[in-house]
Amino acid sequence: MVTPRQSQQIMTWCIESAIGLIFDGIKILGNRAGRGAIGEYILTETRHLDISQRDVGKMVYELKRRKYIENVDGDSVILTNKAKIKIIDRISLANKWNGKYRFVSFDIPEIKRSNRNNFRRAIKRMGFVQIQKSLWVSDRNIGNLVELAADEYHVSDFVAYFVVDSSNIDHHIKAILSKSQK
Repeated sequence: MVTPRQSQQIMTWCIESAIGLIFDGIKILGNRAGRGAIGEYILTETRHLDISQRDVGKMVYELKRRKYIENVDGDSVILTNKAKIKIIDRISLANKWNGKYRFVSFDIPEIKRSNRNNFRRAIKRMGFVQIQKSLWVSDRNIGNLVELAADEYHVSDFVAYFVVDSSNIDHHIKAILSKSQK
């Protein structure tokens, strides 16, 4: 018997998988891929699952209804910020080291505890590692995702983001990052 918690986890996995397929399709087909092209891509990628074109249409409709995707310029499909937060770890993996470290520091008031916890989870999923009590570091070029998460969780006023060429603790940072990526 499936518990309500397991059912919720299955639904979350399905949504994240569907959004991930659309993300991959958009990467391959261009920033604004049409619904038809995205549908064909999803059918191709899921052919081993015996999913019909009608099933794909329902999935795309449901993602649009839940505001994970939206149409622009008629037929083009883009991921909303809500969708990007769902697959933030996958998006951040696409951004690689460019010789600079990214630091995030935040001091979010206790009254916004839930928002703070959601923001912290998001930056962890992006690949940030805590190096001091309120200082996190990443070697990925993901400032736009930090801004997106801060906006989504309404904590922008309490978050500082820095990009640095080097620091006096580079050796420490390299060690921590290499340990966390194993």
